[in-house]
Amino acid sequence: MKYTLALVLFLSLIFACNPSKEAKMDFSQRTITMDTVMVDAKDEILFLIGDLMMSDLSSDKQFLYYFNPMNLTLEIVDLDKLEFVRRVSYEEEGPDGVGRFPMQFQVLSGEQLFIGSFTHRGIFDQKGRRVKDLNFKIDEFIGEKVTPNYFEKTLKVHPTNPQKLISIWNDWGDAPNIFGIIDTQKKVFENLPIPAFDYLSEFRMIYADGGITRAVLGEDSQITLVNNKSILSNNIGSDVYIYDFETEKLNHMPTRHQSLPSRKSLKIPQIVESMPEFHELNRKLGEDINFTAPVWDEENEIYYRFAYYMKNKEVDGLHQQAGAEVFLIALDKNFDLISETLLELYHKIPGCHFIKDGRIWIFENMDDEMAFVRLNLSHN
Repeated sequence: MKYTLALVLFLSLIFACNPSKEAKMDFSQRTITMDTVMVDAKDEILFLIGDLMMSDLSSDKQFLYYFNPMNLTLEIVDLDKLEFVRRVSYEEEGPDGVGRFPMQFQVLSGEQLFIGSFTHRGIFDQKGRRVKDLNFKIDEFIGEKVTPNYFEKTLKVHPTNPQKLISIWNDWGDAPNIFGIIDTQKKVFENLPIPAFDYLSEFRMIYADGGITRAVLGEDSQITLVNNKSILSNNIGSDVYIYDFETEKLNHMPTRHQSLPSRKSLKIPQIVESMPEFHELNRKLGEDINFTAPVWDEENEIYYRFAYYMKNKEVDGLHQQAGAEVFLIALDKNFDLISETLLELYHKIPGCHFIKDGRIWIFENMDDEMAFVRLNLSHN
């Protein structure tokens, strides 16, 4: 069954079943309307854990692909028909293996898929078969090296050369992030320095018990591929790096905000020795400003990204999440600020989201059913 829920008051609390009623928020010359659509699961139990962390769209944005790293299955949803299409199984080992707990996923041209784990990386078809091996070992790189204490945070297939991977590497200490391009055939790593992101190391924290690391907290760095460019962003600050594949130039692009801060300001220690202190600082970091990766509105040539402050409440002496204060940031194609809009009727931490048909679709898990809140952005 497919239906629309129209927003009446607080999105997380009250819904109406008449799709003709939409809540409107007027901000100067912009009107934002919201509705909610449900996906027909066709009597299947869909994998909704993890906020669709490993997901991507087909090139025409009709299909949503998302990967279950626990049982190694691909699930496909038709966003035009709002219904589940099919599920494809993949192997962990062998010639078609994707490895254990893959964390990298990307839809490529021809609807092929890049799937990567720490031990296996390759391009696969939608029948569970590997069609191209992209595996590498960091100690085999020729030229510039990535030291073994780094781990791969994000990998994306190069848009014009499928033997190359665009990569971000993290270190749990105070070392800066590394951004670069891996040639998996030539075993060459090209390091592209991103010194303006050095501040990210100030927001990493380790909980150590008796000198043994028990928990770690770090930034979320993302790569967005759009318009033959690679956009590097993170959740700590609003500035981005843009790598142009045509010119092979890397530029740092800060955002000049009107009212929002450009990055988090909370100072935290690098190491704490108690779990309550670790949780308390993690909570306070969430209550500071957070940024999502930019998404591209092709029709209007605008980048959108969310900024939000997590809210918490105390219940019986314990802190519980209580939604968020959410802003929508609009940027032109040169990353100059257009607007910052408080979403007065949306009070949730924005989950996985994308642009389709001129709307922002935000994933919601509603009682274990797949749903999307859609923001329709009109200009008066």
